[in-house]
Amino acid sequence: MSKKLAVPYVSALFTVILPTAEFLLVFIGLPLLLFSLLGWDFPDWLAYLSCGVSLILGLVISVLTYPLLLRLAARGQGELELDGDRLRWRSGRRWRQVDLSQPHQARLAAGQSGLGRANASVSLAAPAHVMLHLHGAARKEVLQHFPAPYFVDELAVTPKEGLWGFEFHADDAAARDFFFTLLDGLWRNRQQNSRFQLYLRYPWDRPPRPAFCHIRLIETAQMTAEEKALIDGLLNQFVDGLNDSYVRLTPDYLVGWVYRTWKSTWSGQPDYYCLMPLGHITAEVSLPRPDWQPFIVGQVLRQAASLTGAASGYGPSLQDKRYLYVRGKAEDGSPLELTFDWYDLADDRWEEAEMFVRFVNR
Repeated sequence: MSKKLAVPYVSALFTVILPTAEFLLVFIGLPLLLFSLLGWDFPDWLAYLSCGVSLILGLVISVLTYPLLLRLAARGQGELELDGDRLRWRSGRRWRQVDLSQPHQARLAAGQSGLGRANASVSLAAPAHVMLHLHGAARKEVLQHFPAPYFVDELAVTPKEGLWGFEFHADDAAARDFFFTLLDGLWRNRQQNSRFQLYLRYPWDRPPRPAFCHIRLIETAQMTAEEKALIDGLLNQFVDGLNDSYVRLTPDYLVGWVYRTWKSTWSGQPDYYCLMPLGHITAEVSLPRPDWQPFIVGQVLRQAASLTGAASGYGPSLQDKRYLYVRGKAEDGSPLELTFDWYDLADDRWEEAEMFVRFVNR
């Protein structure tokens, strides 16, 4: 029996596109207007000052006008229909659909929103993208219909915090029934969910049983036969699929490779192996940070080439990177933090990288 609902729909036009355009217009437009009025003849200090002022002004204006955009977004309406395993929706004239019995990708969240309120959400892509939010839903209710607690995110962001999609309210019986029936369908067809397949790689219900509680650094050049046997055994136990990473997961350890010399980089033999016991460490992904090393090396080489009269080009541009911070204790009990290159949002492996970090911190 199909279920059909007309519910409010918050468009990304009001929560993402217009706020971003508004900020960029102020941040970029005001300095350009000032420079054009000065005939493009201005001191460097004025350029820095105007960019700083326009940055702050752009943020302030975006924050002040966001409530108005949300009120405009709240006028949107859409329709949803759930017929067995087929979900259909529209926010305008065009109907879209996803068949849950076919390959798809679904993310689930249930818990506190950024504003501290109970919320649950479903994000579906196959290939059309749709998001549904159930305001006021308790996490334990969601887990009754989709009993995979480590798969369901605990932070459920709402359209008021910058997302978009269909909005349900838990005090509406028809809306609750629709949302939870959708969760039942997602659980029934979980094997078709590519994100759930990544989840199944990891032994979530098996507690880690490392042989030691501190982070152990093993120098390759000084490795004993016992240490080599330990490492060889761990190299055959990886449960993740991040084959191109400098850090991998076994059921009991995070194993990292450290390359500090040119010789190790060229030979592929690390200077150190890092054995990090699960249950005694935490992992955190950094925000994007400038990757200065290749930029500086490239600029030095470019300058050296220019001194010899050779064509030097422009050199590498400054790129942002994310890093994985692993924190635990050294053998003497002192705090120890290790840093590894990590994946970015645009990387194909980002979905599994998220699952990887969640497994470490479970």
